[in-house]
Amino acid sequence: MILTRLLLAASLFGSGAAAARSEAELRACMAANLPQHTLAQDLILTRRGADPDTRPMALRWYWRRRSGDSGFDAAMRLSAPADLAGAAYLFIGESHADGIYVYLPALGKVRRVNGATAAASLFGSNLSVFDLKLLTSGLRGGRLQRLGDTVSDGHAAERWRYLPPDDPDILYDRIDLVIDDAWCLPLVARLYGGVPWKVLTLDRATVQQNEGRWQARRATLSDLRDGSRTLIEIRDQRIDDAIPDAVFSPRRFYK
Repeated sequence: MILTRLLLAASLFGSGAAAARSEAELRACMAANLPQHTLAQDLILTRRGADPDTRPMALRWYWRRRSGDSGFDAAMRLSAPADLAGAAYLFIGESHADGIYVYLPALGKVRRVNGATAAASLFGSNLSVFDLKLLTSGLRGGRLQRLGDTVSDGHAAERWRYLPPDDPDILYDRIDLVIDDAWCLPLVARLYGGVPWKVLTLDRATVQQNEGRWQARRATLSDLRDGSRTLIEIRDQRIDDAIPDAVFSPRRFYK
């Protein structure tokens, strides 16, 4: 993904592959290295920009693959700062029940999110609900076009362009990727929405193997419109452990 692959997110995984892969080979490379069933991560988001408020945001991120590979679900619960503790988001990724939901303790109720609300900054970070939906999609659907070979920090890599499917809940019209040959890991993702919009950069120095998968433990999401940046850090994670169904229920995800 670029969050379940960013946050899986920051977490696309890879095992290495030959150069000049086809689209099918690239998709297989990435898909085969996702968790088989579930992922739970503890994340810290820290925004840097003109606003002096740089309080770290702590959250637990949940992801699961639907049975029969029919899609993905993801949920997020905040624990810090104190005024945001208890806030939660849920993304239901199955086509016939597609939806994004938010719970804010101050309101005391669940709201379905769409339109301008989904495009807004998520609690002061550079992430939006649109980003969450894209990052949890695993780059499913749409098309991937190979643009050629390149070098990233002295390492062989490939350039790819992702053209998302026609979906009102995806703001971007394309994403340009730099994918490391050895790790099959997208080191840079440039997001365009008519104009250059955001850039997600994985920290190569933090890449390590986890249960046979390559993963970056830190990434930065930069907003090219205002120059702000959000640092995304993985503090802990559990792969393929059981996650209660309630975590992904619109009626219970915030409890």
